[in-house]
Amino acid sequence: MTLRQFLLFTAVTVPACGLCILFLDQPLALFIRANFGWLAPFFGELTSAADAVHDVLMTRLLGIPFFFLLLGAAFVVGRYVLRRPQATLFLILLLTHEFSMVTAKVLKGVVHRLRPEVLFDSGYAGTGLWQPGPHNDSFPSTHTAVYFSLFWPLAVAFPRWQKPLLVLPVLIGLGRMVLGAHYLGDVWASIWLVVAFTFLFGLLGVPRNVLEAPVLHQDPAEEEVPVLQK
Repeated sequence: MTLRQFLLFTAVTVPACGLCILFLDQPLALFIRANFGWLAPFFGELTSAADAVHDVLMTRLLGIPFFFLLLGAAFVVGRYVLRRPQATLFLILLLTHEFSMVTAKVLKGVVHRLRPEVLFDSGYAGTGLWQPGPHNDSFPSTHTAVYFSLFWPLAVAFPRWQKPLLVLPVLIGLGRMVLGAHYLGDVWASIWLVVAFTFLFGLLGVPRNVLEAPVLHQDPAEEEVPVLQK
């Protein structure tokens, strides 16, 4: 992803999320519940299965999640033992996943947006932002941040496999809305977080001379190298 692409996505996301929160989220949530609620069992089982696998990956060894140890070891061996610059992708994936999850959880504790289930149950006036609990942790969607941060860096690094790589995170994001756990604005904001961290940490995979000087030409062979910034 280039800086121009990231800025364009940001320019679309900020007003879109604002419009969702102000006008679209609540009627869309009611529409989804009325017309697609029958899909809730499927998305519930899918999310539970994905969470079970993720919980195993996040099992702590020596106080550190196993998945992070695995990614860290792969980065060190690949980058410094095998001397493969492409191994930086493991570090980018680790940092994007961790920072996306942590930031989403921090924002939940700051924004305090009521979940759709409150709307379905008793209703509420306004946007539901900065409301007392319970069920005031809707914005942004942690599940969306978790699964997009696992696959979006890979999708950017391997554009040929982008569609199959994004199937699960897209389904998880849709499922959060069908299950009445989040609004569209919550999901979209989490996707932006992941894209932002992927772009930021993707700079680690760019050679310093590329960052300091304009690119005069590109070797066709570079198309096969998994770097996140072109």
